Amino acid sequence: MLKKLKDKAKELLKNKQVDLFIGYKRAADKISAAPGFITQEEQADSLIWDAYCVYNLASYLMEFPGKKKAIMVKPCDARAIIVLLQENQIKREELFIIGLECSGVIDQKRGLAFDEKCKNCQLPASGLYDLFIEDKNKKDKPAKPDDFDEYESIRKSEAKSLVQRLKFWEEEFSRCIRCYACRQVCPMCYCPKCVAEQTMPAWFSKAAGLNGNFSWNVTRAIHLAGRCVGCGECERACPVGIPLREINKKIEKDIKELFNYETGLNIEQKPLLSSFDKSDPDEWIK
Repeated sequence: MLKKLKDKAKELLKNKQVDLFIGYKRAADKISAAPGFITQEEQADSLIWDAYCVYNLASYLMEFPGKKKAIMVKPCDARAIIVLLQENQIKREELFIIGLECSGVIDQKRGLAFDEKCKNCQLPASGLYDLFIEDKNKKDKPAKPDDFDEYESIRKSEAKSLVQRLKFWEEEFSRCIRCYACRQVCPMCYCPKCVAEQTMPAWFSKAAGLNGNFSWNVTRAIHLAGRCVGCGECERACPVGIPLREINKKIEKDIKELFNYETGLNIEQKPLLSSFDKSDPDEWIK
């Protein structure tokens, strides 16, 4: 699998089919993975692919406008690319997408356990690619039970009262230090000037405090409605461990149930917030 990946990277660079190959390389600690940007054929031997390849590399695509780019993607990364294409932020003709069969990535904060997002992943193969590389040595995952519910934790939260839920998120957001790591790592956060940095008008306080923290985190979650691909990078990057995937997953669940819409699965589908259907529920209009 890795040899096929390296050979393809060398071919693309040698034949000038791409100017840049975006992939993973071994980090300085010799264990974890780091994003790698390859421009020379011989550099392809540094590419790696294993459970430490956690980063969503789609975040880097907009940093190289006009260049032909090859990128290796997990299923969640491919979903992010679909959304960026739908929103006209990148050009398909500038991309060569290599999909990799993914068995899950490691949650390094919890040791060698697989990330929670991987336990719920319904997409073993990337949905958008020019080349797909299978893992021939992969062991079949046990089939999910018929009563498997990817929104189980969300339903448990919904069963609580509004007061209980508010208290929970107030406690979580009170720990936010406003480092904006969640924003910086998110492939969907690409605004030239973030609402958090605007001063005329200032939408909420920039200081780390409950009111400003609550406004920032809720505003960001709303901006990701119909756009979050569930890659979990925001939660992984958060230095204080706020469960950001929970609030994004709640919005994802509501959108799926209300509008039968799943983000980043169909390149032909219009983005949720730029489409309209007469059958859409309108109970919120009062």
